[in-house]
Amino acid sequence: MAFCLTPSRRRDCLRRPRAAGKYLLILLAGLGLSACEPTEQAQPPIRLGVIIDTSGPTSSLGIAGRNGMQLAVEQSNAAGGIHGRQIELLQRDDGFNLQQATRAASELIDAKVDAVFGPMTSLIAEQLAPQFTAAGILLMGGTPLSPLLAGRDDQFFRILSHTNPDALGIAQYLRRQFGIDQVTVLIEDSNHTFTRPWLADFQRYLAGEGGSIEQTIAFTRDAQTDFAALATQALAHQPRAVVLISNALDTAMLATRLRQQSPQLVLATPAWAAADALLEMGGSAMEGIITGQAYDLNDQSPAFTAFKQTYQQRFGQPIDTAAVTAYNATKVLLTALRERQPQESPKQALLRIRHFVGLQQPIDLDEFGDADSRFYMMVVRQGRFVNAQ
Repeated sequence: MAFCLTPSRRRDCLRRPRAAGKYLLILLAGLGLSACEPTEQAQPPIRLGVIIDTSGPTSSLGIAGRNGMQLAVEQSNAAGGIHGRQIELLQRDDGFNLQQATRAASELIDAKVDAVFGPMTSLIAEQLAPQFTAAGILLMGGTPLSPLLAGRDDQFFRILSHTNPDALGIAQYLRRQFGIDQVTVLIEDSNHTFTRPWLADFQRYLAGEGGSIEQTIAFTRDAQTDFAALATQALAHQPRAVVLISNALDTAMLATRLRQQSPQLVLATPAWAAADALLEMGGSAMEGIITGQAYDLNDQSPAFTAFKQTYQQRFGQPIDTAAVTAYNATKVLLTALRERQPQESPKQALLRIRHFVGLQQPIDLDEFGDADSRFYMMVVRQGRFVNAQ
């Protein structure tokens, strides 16, 4: 035997045959195990892209959306991931800029991500939906609400209604609660994919209630935007109400200027602006503003309360509509990835399943990946969004 070639080793083996035999068995067993047992390899992660605005004028919306998505992914990973595979996030900033968003999308496509969450605005969604569709990669939108994105057989999906129920709710509230028959509108055109269809719906709904728009003032936000001058122009005909169709930052700045000149002015804004950032930036100028939200953020049910507490502990800030929407949308996407059949794409899995569980309400997708969701009329009271009904 190879272990007893030298005289000294031969004597040792003869003196301790049992020990030598034991060591030989251990060595052979180790060799057998290493040769016969397959090496366990870690499964590759599922890679999800995230494309949201973290540096531009809609960054408050983007960051809340990213947080909601991240929480859903962290919970899934803590529970074992998807069939043992962890979920890895690749984030890109769209900057609410079409060229930057296109470059960011190209990077995620080149990275061969399994699916993408985002964006949070209609303008960027309109730009990116064809790009991801051509690449065959699912794009699960956050809060893009434009009807221009509906009814398309593409890779863009979303879980909120695109029929602008807040436009109807605001029109009815202004007429029935205040008796206002004429309003002035300030509309920001950077996100025209959302703002222009919303204005058209609001005008139609207001006319149905016997009201009309006296004047419409359009602006495009940039570093030189004069919000004081816009407010002065909007108040030229002494309207009782002004509707602000813009993001949270611009709405807060316009409302502040308007209320400085006309403290009793009635203000309203679409659900797009109805985030905590609006209250933080607008302060007391936000008191009484009429808006809408896709969720009842004051819901006291155990499940929603637990979600609110978990979110606040994780990110150090209260939830808003963008965070809840992103959380729900990500849960829908993860469910599809978990339950998809062999050779089935994420899009095919979503359209096969169609019906999903969400916070506060079920989520039902139609054949184009669009959904119909509830709507809550809200008004700001003492610095909080409260139910207006």
